[in-house]
Amino acid sequence: MSPFYPWFLFLHIAAALWLAAGVFASAVVNVQGKRSTVAAERIMAARLLWRLHVIYTLPGLLVAGFLGFYLVAAGGFRFGETWVLAAAALYLLMFLSTLFVVTPGLARQRSAASRQAVTTSEGATAAPVAFEKVPGIFTHVNALVVLLLVCLMAVKP
Repeated sequence: MSPFYPWFLFLHIAAALWLAAGVFASAVVNVQGKRSTVAAERIMAARLLWRLHVIYTLPGLLVAGFLGFYLVAAGGFRFGETWVLAAAALYLLMFLSTLFVVTPGLARQRSAASRQAVTTSEGATAAPVAFEKVPGIFTHVNALVVLLLVCLMAVKP
């Protein structure tokens, strides 16, 4: 085992907490944004969702994932173990859904919010920002995946 293993483990845990902060906060902001009837609140929620995604979720997802795979190899675990395969499959599900479903959906919401903010500042009224259903659903699925991954990492069945 590498002498840097404990430091990489620490960075992995910190990145996983960073990811969890982004995923769980996004789930809350998404629900509150959908419930709001005030245009300014919906615009702010859409912008905040994008910011949480770019600053917390994406970096946490990448760093925690890559360090996780490194730690499996460096820690003496085998990739054939059931809990490692389950964790890798869950991570892959979260990675792909975040990259190909949540990110484009949030980008569209942010663009719509920016257009509405410009329209609203010019004095015209526009339809409120529409929150897409699918990215919101996958955000909640990702929150469940984070919980399952934490369980697998803690118990290592």
